[in-house]
Amino acid sequence: SSSFADRTWRELVLDVRKHVEFQGLEKSADGVVVDIHTSGDGRSGGQRVKLVTFALAAALRYQLGGRKAVTPQYGTVIIDEAFDKADAEFTEGSMRIFERFGFQMILATPLKMVQTLSEFIGGAALVTIRNRNESSLSLLEITNLAGPAA
Repeated sequence: SSSFADRTWRELVLDVRKHVEFQGLEKSADGVVVDIHTSGDGRSGGQRVKLVTFALAAALRYQLGGRKAVTPQYGTVIIDEAFDKADAEFTEGSMRIFERFGFQMILATPLKMVQTLSEFIGGAALVTIRNRNESSLSLLEITNLAGPAA
């Protein structure tokens, strides 16, 4: 059994918010600094999520592509249960961030997210699981998921 001191130390070490600092400059298209991010503190939930998604995409882009590559050398990101508990605004914003960094996204997500993700879908398959041990895969033809133009 762990002592209180051991649990406290473990929580401190594993919670990066307590020992990792960063500074990010948010710039407009013309290069003017519009915001400075030093942490997620003082931000709304949506702003923090946007910051985390951007930091994740930027870190992946840098690790996979290096400083000089325009797009990542290997640009596929796979997310299971993607955006299952996220709202439509966060989901769309996150997809735009990953798209801007040049990533191909492979998402396993509930059907309820299809409408939100429709403009990002290039192909789809429906996985059906019966009795928790039998599954089947059906490829879906993508026609016009977004519906008729307004």
